[in-house]
Amino acid sequence: MKRADRHQRGETLAGLLVGMALGLLVLSAGTQMLAHLLRGHRLALQDSHLQQDLHFTMDLMVRELQGAHYVADAWKTRHPTACEDDFCQAGNFLLADNRIEFSLDKNANGQRENNECTGFKVSGNALLMRTSCSNTWQPLTDKTVAVVTALEAQLRCTEVNGWLQRQMRLQLDAQWPAAPSRRLQLQRTVALRNPVPASHRALFCP
Repeated sequence: MKRADRHQRGETLAGLLVGMALGLLVLSAGTQMLAHLLRGHRLALQDSHLQQDLHFTMDLMVRELQGAHYVADAWKTRHPTACEDDFCQAGNFLLADNRIEFSLDKNANGQRENNECTGFKVSGNALLMRTSCSNTWQPLTDKTVAVVTALEAQLRCTEVNGWLQRQMRLQLDAQWPAAPSRRLQLQRTVALRNPVPASHRALFCP
């Protein structure tokens, strides 16, 4: 038994160290790969969240703009040479850099009331919506999720038998708060459903 015991040997210290080093190398590579996968998954979720928020915002703008300058019984107050209702007066439409403002007869009574002025603007890295004629605005986007950098609107007016048919091309630009290089741009063309008299082109097609 003593002779056999002398011939039994365990792992050498050098071999043990080499094995540990290889194990740590494999563990480190696996950890880095996992971190990379988790980061990619997190970025994909953030991109999805940003796109959902901006698509919702764009859809809302389109729906509101489709009703711009609606008034009940328009045939009584609007003619190719005249526009006599409250929604045809100066101050009912504004198109400027990063800003759109308009009005519509929400309750169909023919009178412009305080809650019938609406619009959209970019301010403080967020997109805001106008909720009253007294110039009240509320945010539509969260700047901690999406930094809105620009709102562009191009209006095209076509005269048909004394009436203006209008289309507006919208573009919304945004980026991630912590990564300005990660940007998203949405574009949409919307038809404004309510024609207005061509005689009032200066008010409706600036």
